Amino acid sequence: MLLLLLACLLPAINGKSCFHCWPQLPALIDYDLQILWGSPGPPRDLSQSIHSLFLKKDYVFPEPWYLDHAHMEEATAKLFNHIDEAIKKFRDDKPSLLREINVQKQVFTNRLNETSKKLKEKACNKSCELHPTLEVINCASCKTHLLTCKDPTLCPARSRRILAWFVSLGIILLLAAIAGSGWYIFWHGKRKKEAEKQEPSSPLV
Repeated sequence: MLLLLLACLLPAINGKSCFHCWPQLPALIDYDLQILWGSPGPPRDLSQSIHSLFLKKDYVFPEPWYLDHAHMEEATAKLFNHIDEAIKKFRDDKPSLLREINVQKQVFTNRLNETSKKLKEKACNKSCELHPTLEVINCASCKTHLLTCKDPTLCPARSRRILAWFVSLGIILLLAAIAGSGWYIFWHGKRKKEAEKQEPSSPLV
């Protein structure tokens, strides 16, 4: 039942993803927790704790953070399995339950961060181990992105190298233009002096 609910919780990528971008997510989380806890429903503190993880909108992403649907689904399934185990173990001990939930939330976040880093490594390394049409989600903008090898959004070092190359080329061309102008002025002046020397002197009266 839980995996079926997670399939509903994690629809196919459609431009509105990374949890906080789904307007239907709060109701689905409540439904999941209701199934796991049973009647009359989970404690309010538990619901708020889970909601805060999935619906945090003010999270600051230090760098482009991308995930694909399969990895999000896998990580979320593991999280809810741990929540299920925590409820069974600490059902009558709410402080311990909330502490365990907080631990699992951190594990979940770390797992997604690690997954995002691995995607970046795959896209930016020389061999590029990506599927040719891997569609991922930008967790900051909630937009889909087709991840490609040496993707400039994930490989800033390459972008900086390209920029440095263009800047260097521009400087070289500028110096060449300056040098060319200087040589032309020198050459033109030399020709003018030679022409003046070759002109016959005016006869004396």
